[in-house]
Amino acid sequence: MKSLNKIFLAGAGVLTMTLYSFSVAAQKKDWEEIESVEIRIVKERQITLPKADRNFEKIPPRASEPIKPPITYEFRSFSFQAPQLTPAIRPLKLKADTKTPVYGSYIRAGYGNYGTPLLEAYLNNRRDKNKLLGAHLFHTSSAKGPVDGKNSGNGLTGISLYGRSLSEDVAVSGSLDFENQFTHFYGYPKGLEVDEDTLRQSFKLFKLSGDVSNAKNSEFAYKLGAGFSHLSDKFDAQEWEVDINFKSAYELDEKSRIDFRADFALITRKDSEVEAKPRSLFTLAPAYSFEAIENLKVSVGAIMAFENDTIDSKDVHFYPDLKAQYPISPSVDLVGTITGGIEKVSLQSLVHENLWLAPNVGVFHTNTFDFGLGINARVGNKVAVHSGLALSNLKNWYNFVTSPEDQSKFVTVYDEGSVRRTNVYAALNYAPSELAKFMIRGDVYKYIAGDLPEVWHRPTYKVTVHGSYNIVEKIILTADLIAQGGMKAYDPATDATIKLDGAFDLNAKAEYIFSPSFSAFAQFNNITSNQYPIYLNYPVRGFQFLAGITWSF
Repeated sequence: MKSLNKIFLAGAGVLTMTLYSFSVAAQKKDWEEIESVEIRIVKERQITLPKADRNFEKIPPRASEPIKPPITYEFRSFSFQAPQLTPAIRPLKLKADTKTPVYGSYIRAGYGNYGTPLLEAYLNNRRDKNKLLGAHLFHTSSAKGPVDGKNSGNGLTGISLYGRSLSEDVAVSGSLDFENQFTHFYGYPKGLEVDEDTLRQSFKLFKLSGDVSNAKNSEFAYKLGAGFSHLSDKFDAQEWEVDINFKSAYELDEKSRIDFRADFALITRKDSEVEAKPRSLFTLAPAYSFEAIENLKVSVGAIMAFENDTIDSKDVHFYPDLKAQYPISPSVDLVGTITGGIEKVSLQSLVHENLWLAPNVGVFHTNTFDFGLGINARVGNKVAVHSGLALSNLKNWYNFVTSPEDQSKFVTVYDEGSVRRTNVYAALNYAPSELAKFMIRGDVYKYIAGDLPEVWHRPTYKVTVHGSYNIVEKIILTADLIAQGGMKAYDPATDATIKLDGAFDLNAKAEYIFSPSFSAFAQFNNITSNQYPIYLNYPVRGFQFLAGITWSF
């Protein structure tokens, strides 16, 4: 590149010198005529070089050399024989199936104030899904009561034998029961000298019953039962009762069903001055249940009753039997009913309410007609609320009134008119867990008597509270509260209606579980010691205490 530049510069210099010489010569030749000359030097030459060729010579591969000595392969058959092995195998032994203890029986014993022993036993066979055999024994008594010590003692002793057998299609059950209950007529005037032998009253009740039914669910369900009972007291009262009951249901489809019920009762009674003719009551109640419109469940039926009570001139009675249920929301149901019937009344049912009946009391059935409207609500799986209104028309309704001859005994007085009863109620059930439960119910009643001036020995309000709590599955606490009042009674001695004091009864119980088979308990009744009257002249005991143990096996 440097040599080329030198040649270029040299050429330029020669050209310059030549032009300069030519100019000087011209000047000399024509000095007077010098013209301006413009000289342009245009450099258009480009220096280009040819591309160089590069020749790369590949390295030739190295010639392979033979392996010495050459590799040879030889295949031979191989035979292997292991020595005989006899291992000592120890099979895994499973543990014996230890059955979970099932406590189908228990014995409970205790003792409390007022000279109150308690003995109760349930005895049942265990681990047999096809049959159940058992017995229940019970005894409790109080040597003393609220009035004059032994003159107001009472007690109850009972024994029950029962059994149930299941086959593939049929279930058969039966029971044999006996009860002996005693009390005293302690409603006599204060300071009156009485003969203790004339105060004691006792009732003996014998029952025999059985039934047959389906053993599993099917389209046609039925249950046929029959029973016999005999009641007698210390005096001359006796009553025999035969009951036959049949109930069935046939499902037409998922939304419709036919129900049928038939009941028959035959009652014969004899007393010191009364030998009543047999009283019969036969009831038929067919019904058809279906879904009238979407979500509206309706049951349409009728109740026909045939009876021969002498207090009623009619032997045949007919009542509608209508029921409807409609969900206002997914958790709230509206329920309505219109129904009626003949309510069976016997000496046995009267004694169950009032133990201090006089001899030869009147016993007649009650004619009822009922209308009800209620709401059932659910809040999750823990809260259930029930409230509603019930209106009843009661004909031949019995009242307990003090006997004119003896104020310690009661007679029955029947209102042959129509007694109108209004009942407004509300109930709340709350179960936050399996270990805790709470229930409260309140009722308000209003009565309008028929032929009688008042409705006697019936409360106008009632509140019931129950709660239980299991602490760490060891301590079980329960509490009950019963409050009622507004009862009125008729006193023949003064020919006046008396308003009875209200009742307030608070009870509590604590049980400590030492083991699955053994526990101890302490029970407190009427903690406030409120000696409210059950009936006129009949107060209850004050504070009561009972403690004992329970053994399960």
